[in-house]
Amino acid sequence: MKPKTPRVRPNVHIYIDTSNDYGRSLLRGVFKYTSLHRHWMVHVDWWNLSQKKAEFPDCDGCLVAGASPQELQAIRQSSHHTVNCSTGAMGDDCPAVHLDNTLAGQLAAKHLHACNLKHFAYYPAAKTKDASSMRLRAFEDALKSMGHSCAIAPVQWPEDRQWLLQHHHKAAAEWIATLPKPVGIMVFDDMVGHDLMLCCKNAGFAVPDEVAVIGINNDELLCEGSWPPLSSVHVDYSRIGFRAAQMLDRLLDGEPLPESERDTKVAPLGVVQRASTNLLAVSDPLLADAIRYMREHACDPCNVQDVLRHVPIARRRLEKRMSAELGRTPHQEILRVRIETAIRMLTETDFPLMHIAQKTGFSAIQNFSKAFRTHVGQTPAAYRRLARPR
Repeated sequence: MKPKTPRVRPNVHIYIDTSNDYGRSLLRGVFKYTSLHRHWMVHVDWWNLSQKKAEFPDCDGCLVAGASPQELQAIRQSSHHTVNCSTGAMGDDCPAVHLDNTLAGQLAAKHLHACNLKHFAYYPAAKTKDASSMRLRAFEDALKSMGHSCAIAPVQWPEDRQWLLQHHHKAAAEWIATLPKPVGIMVFDDMVGHDLMLCCKNAGFAVPDEVAVIGINNDELLCEGSWPPLSSVHVDYSRIGFRAAQMLDRLLDGEPLPESERDTKVAPLGVVQRASTNLLAVSDPLLADAIRYMREHACDPCNVQDVLRHVPIARRRLEKRMSAELGRTPHQEILRVRIETAIRMLTETDFPLMHIAQKTGFSAIQNFSKAFRTHVGQTPAAYRRLARPR
């Protein structure tokens, strides 16, 4: 038998901005893949993409994130195969693996709506055909389906590092002053959220009582470093880096990518709630206490009788007030919390379905599967396969 010709080690260059957690998480995913498949000669340029480069060395393959359309074009001219790991420059036909911005916007809208807010906004002004416009469109559409509208900030985000000078804070504060309160604001990402929280503090807007803020990416340093700490849509960018490396490896092996896989979207994992959205816009203190109890104990499990034992309120009054305020009965609210918890466990863990059913308060896996399918539209197993493809 003729021995197999050893594969020539391809030269792979990585151009990822490692000055933030987003870039470092992508890089962790790439390195996880390369450590399992030790056949690349990897060269990492530890640079900040704000430092423009005129030339890029020739290579067999390249992974890039955060590049402008002009930078991506220059990189592609010097690389035989390129995979883009971000939504930026998506007008290009470059194969890409990136966050599903539509799902991210929907998650943010659902989270703010669950706080019983009636007024919503997006900051800063979105550009056309980029991640910000995708997130805004999904945020608006989700709110519209729930009977609400969205105010859009007229304030542009400063270019380069001009945001550090805070010249835009005056216009942002004036815009926030015009919004009805309390208002839930989705921001483009956690860096913008950190900045907006500082703007609110300096302008005297109470967070979250007047302005509730949610970001995207769940950059823990930025979120925990905000005051108060910033809630955020959790994105595991290491998964995106791993899958981008996997896609590039297929291209280097000469495998043609089906058109359906050239633009691969990875779902966010859920919302990590912190103090910036820790409010429940309900005027009745007994009702607020009852809802808070349901959200804290839904998976214990608890039922409506448990809530009534904790809060001195008549069942009929509780049901009537909750339906008026949230559009849901107590039983529906408890079930909603259980299903959302199950979704996080399906996407973030490898726990078997039986374990998840038990931990989310269901007495049997059959009951769990039926309730999940009713609310989500597919079985727990099918949801996990889509959220965490191999």
